[in-house]
Amino acid sequence: MTKYYDRLREVERYKAKFKENKQFVNDARKMSKALVDAIRLKDENFESLKSALVEVSGLKRSIPTERDAAVQEFLGKAFILTVDPSSDDDSDNKASISEQSQESKDGPGDAEESGDSDGVETQNDIVRGSASDEDDS
Repeated sequence: MTKYYDRLREVERYKAKFKENKQFVNDARKMSKALVDAIRLKDENFESLKSALVEVSGLKRSIPTERDAAVQEFLGKAFILTVDPSSDDDSDNKASISEQSQESKDGPGDAEESGDSDGVETQNDIVRGSASDEDDS
């Protein structure tokens, strides 16, 4: 009978080991699912970060373009103010040019000295005038 009880205890130990191993397998399955979910989230985050990086890169490239446009606008306004310091914008400059044209028809003025037949001082006349000013000094 002792053999029977020894065998019974051995079976109980095997059952306990089997139950313990079964728990390990279940824990491993849960861990595996958690790892799969973590990898999936990592991949999703990586893709969103990659698209954000592409967007930032595009914005970075557009900054010099916007800066250049602002510089061109500033230079244009500076040129207009140089040509006609009394003008605040382009529309005033157009009126001023027509006034200069009218003045040149009425009587002698600076525009006639430039040699243009229409009496309007052009950008070329201004450049020639500033170049001759530099030669004088």
